[in-house]
Amino acid sequence: MKDGLPKLQESAGLSRSREKVLLDLLKKATDFYEDIIGLLSGIYELSEYVRRGSPEDEFYSSVVKILIRESRCENASVFLVEGNRVVLKAAAGIELPGEIPAASMVLGEGVAGTCARDGKPILVADVHECRYYKELPDSQVQIGSMLCIPLKDGETTFGVLNLSHSQSSFFNLHYQRVFELLGLLVGQMLTLIHISSVFQRKNLDLSEMLMLKDESLRSLTESYKTVVDASEDGIFILDGDDEITFCNQRLITALGKVPVKIRDMFDDATADCIRGYKSRMSPGQFLDFERTAIFGTSERIVGRFFVKSLRSNQALIMMRDITAKRRMEQRAMQTEKLTSLGLLTSGIAHELNNRLTPILGFADLINAQRLGGKDRKRLSIIVNAADSAKSIVESLLKFSRNKPPEKMVFDMRDIIRRVLSLYMPTVKKRGIRLITEQGPDPLFLRADMNCMEQVLVNFINNAIDAIGGEPGTIWLKAGLQDGSVQVSIEDSGPGIPEEIITRIFDPFFTTKAKDKGTGLGLSICYGIISDHKGEISLENTAHGALARIRIPAMVPDVQPECAEADAGESPAPAEEGRSGQRPVIMVVEDEEDLLDLMMDSLSPYYEVMTFTNGRHAFDHLEEHAWELIVSDLRMPEMDGMDLYRAAIRKNPRLKRRFLFITGDTYDYQVKEFLEKTGVVFLRKPFRVKELREMVRKQLYDRQVTRGKEKDTRCRR
Repeated sequence: MKDGLPKLQESAGLSRSREKVLLDLLKKATDFYEDIIGLLSGIYELSEYVRRGSPEDEFYSSVVKILIRESRCENASVFLVEGNRVVLKAAAGIELPGEIPAASMVLGEGVAGTCARDGKPILVADVHECRYYKELPDSQVQIGSMLCIPLKDGETTFGVLNLSHSQSSFFNLHYQRVFELLGLLVGQMLTLIHISSVFQRKNLDLSEMLMLKDESLRSLTESYKTVVDASEDGIFILDGDDEITFCNQRLITALGKVPVKIRDMFDDATADCIRGYKSRMSPGQFLDFERTAIFGTSERIVGRFFVKSLRSNQALIMMRDITAKRRMEQRAMQTEKLTSLGLLTSGIAHELNNRLTPILGFADLINAQRLGGKDRKRLSIIVNAADSAKSIVESLLKFSRNKPPEKMVFDMRDIIRRVLSLYMPTVKKRGIRLITEQGPDPLFLRADMNCMEQVLVNFINNAIDAIGGEPGTIWLKAGLQDGSVQVSIEDSGPGIPEEIITRIFDPFFTTKAKDKGTGLGLSICYGIISDHKGEISLENTAHGALARIRIPAMVPDVQPECAEADAGESPAPAEEGRSGQRPVIMVVEDEEDLLDLMMDSLSPYYEVMTFTNGRHAFDHLEEHAWELIVSDLRMPEMDGMDLYRAAIRKNPRLKRRFLFITGDTYDYQVKEFLEKTGVVFLRKPFRVKELREMVRKQLYDRQVTRGKEKDTRCRR
């Protein structure tokens, strides 16, 4: 019995010892499985975090907080590899402060750095015995044991999950295996979080870029719209057959409304033309054409159209009004045509004058009293035929504006009143009303009064002819506009047919019967107005036809009496009182017949010396005290203009002692010379009486002539 009791006691002690061991193992197993369940719960929570696409930086904090909450470790931290260092991203623990200071270490330094470098877990049972362990500066955490798990994505280690406990040998191989799995899951989650963050950043950048692009596109669209609206062209998009889906401000302003249909813009024929071109074009094709169209409620315009097919059944159309341009081109062509014809006419007239002058001159010198009856009749026929030829030449010269206009300053209203008084009985008899509108202000211009009267007479005649035998109205308006005197004559006739309106100023073009007109009237008017630096136009209106005349206006100069320009000139022969001595006259002419005519006409009264060209005459300039130099303008070697300039340079007293004879006053050089110098000239063909009278005035009425010239210079 005594021997059995100790054995029973020993057996009971062993049993209690085994029970304690089993209880300890059971407790550890229970704690381990509770940790496992907690970690699984944490993994689920992290997966939800990833699913929501939460920020990457907040994920690190969530990982360490879940580890502290769901496992038995005291401290947890996450390090990420950045270049050649491992950097602390988040930390949590029972002894850690709320604000974690920044920390990092070189890759391969310390336990975390070595784990990150090698990509393998490190279990440290006692940190004091670990050669990797390196305490971070200013660390207040008591560490006994550690477990470092690499965070990996495939074979790449991008971080470390660092766990610690103040108790040595706290972590074992089971913890290592569980946390290795956790490290893999956290690594995958971090990869997803990172990808999500990158995607969000890229998406944000893309959204911002799209916003910027949208703003840029909106700004560009506004800029294009501004440019399109500012364009002088009308621009619109035609959808289908008749729908206007876009138009610029130019069209809206011109039409006074927003067009909906193409017929809101153009007449039916133009709309059909545009639709026809559009229907035959493939997308991307374009063409342009010109067409006379009715635009809106305005009169006919000449438009240049550009049509481009954008896609099936849609086209962009641009229209530019080139009416003014075409009128300017027609005016330029008309001017060029008249200039060319005028030059030809002037040349012909010049040659005819040279032939007619000796015929008429020598006919005047024939003593008809010594002829028989038949010869006197024959001479009369010659003179009458030459006079008729002279009238024809004068008409040609009038058309070509051969005679330089005698310009002076006057009030255009005076010419209008004179013309109206002339036509008032005629229009009353024909039942035509003549309505005038004139402002109270003078309409001063510098022009030839006879030319202006001729222009008004021509247009009023045309207006009366256009109205015909029916009652009608003629409106005559005059006023100042943009620095010009503008006169308009409008009639209530049928207007000008469109097919001939571009030819209306052509020489010899007329719609009247052969016995009613020559076709030179409007051409002469055109030449007159152009010669006065003005503009003339004809157009159709709602009433009939409208003629517009514009000539630069001016303010007349009021100046004191001018001093005599040639005060140093020697007295005229009559003033010198050289009785019994005949004046010496130089005659310069290259046409032999004309030279003989002037010699025969003047030699009975004066001493006449003849020369066949300007050079020969200049060489003999000092041989006599020439009282008068009668010279042709156009001659070989030295013409009359060069002779005049050379002579007055050599002897200024000769400035007022020239008399020119010419038939070439159409030439611009001649016209400019005659206007600038103010020299006296006689136009071919002339009669002997005219020549003798002009010479007599130059010689014996010099003082009166100088007075007139002085008065003319003051008016200018």
